[in-house]
Amino acid sequence: MPLFGDRYLLTVGAQVAVYALIAVAFTVTTGQAGVIALGQAGPIAVGAYTSALLTMSLGWSFWAALPIGGLVAAVVASVLSAPLWRVKGHYISIATLGLGIVTVALIRVAEPITGGVYGLYGIPAPTIGSLSLNTPLASYLISVVLLLVTLLVVTRLRRSHLGRVISATGSDETAVLASGVRGRDYKALAFAVSAFFAGIGGVLLAYQYTYIDPDVFSLNMSLLVLTIVVLGGVNAPFGAVLGSIVLIGAMEVLRIAPEARVILYGLAVILVVRFRPGGLWVRSA
Repeated sequence: MPLFGDRYLLTVGAQVAVYALIAVAFTVTTGQAGVIALGQAGPIAVGAYTSALLTMSLGWSFWAALPIGGLVAAVVASVLSAPLWRVKGHYISIATLGLGIVTVALIRVAEPITGGVYGLYGIPAPTIGSLSLNTPLASYLISVVLLLVTLLVVTRLRRSHLGRVISATGSDETAVLASGVRGRDYKALAFAVSAFFAGIGGVLLAYQYTYIDPDVFSLNMSLLVLTIVVLGGVNAPFGAVLGSIVLIGAMEVLRIAPEARVILYGLAVILVVRFRPGGLWVRSA
């Protein structure tokens, strides 16, 4: 990713970093807890709208709204997903898909607060004192720093006792339950962690776009995050970064040729599934 470059490269680099951040945290749910969730657009939307409303309506700074956006996304995701953890297998994937759709639908119908289908526009840029950080370089640097923080948190979590319990739950929930551990509670916790960072990613997207509406947070966004994780390796945080570089960065180069872009996008996924089923970051057996 570029450190210095023109506005276009820096904008693409910021997008790569944001999606990498979301995907890195998503490996806690998919790789460790063993839950293939399909509704990440929901927490992303909650984080984006929370920060936008706090900065636009209440005059909060970006820096204060940033963690609150992540926290609200985690709380909303935890509350709405509470009944889902009794479901097992592929049914939980379908349930989380519905969760993401319902979350965005609630945002759409809450028009007096969220602007409904018209969305929110004029989202202010972060500031440091009187300095406005509304440049592509500032957006890129903020996104990269937060990506590095996310990588640090996720890797430390994986090595902790809590992380090992989550991994054990994903590997064999029956054995964990026989040990007296409520596996579904740890799956819910893993989902909340992923939702927190998804909310942080949503805050960054709102700041970069300066405008958000429900259509931004579609099913395609959830599938894109999942594809990035699968491409890099569902249990590989650094692989998620690599997946984001390939799917967001490299594919952006082909935007001038939409047909070739779609074909190569699908071809890349097929080749990875065929020859690197564990993901790009995972060593071959």
